[in-house]
Amino acid sequence: MISNEQRAHDIAIALLQANGKELEPIEAYHRYVNSLLPILKEIDKDFPHGIKEHL
Repeated sequence: MISNEQRAHDIAIALLQANGKELEPIEAYHRYVNSLLPILKEIDKDFPHGIKEHL
């Protein structure tokens, strides 16, 4: 099972890669954190026990 934290990280990284190519490293980190936390809160609300992967 992939944890909610890993899923939120993957989404935040994908958003940053799509929209942050021109950012300096510190600004990219700030944008990552500011994206990660709301995504994680939403995933935790929707899937409090995680999402089981289908194999």
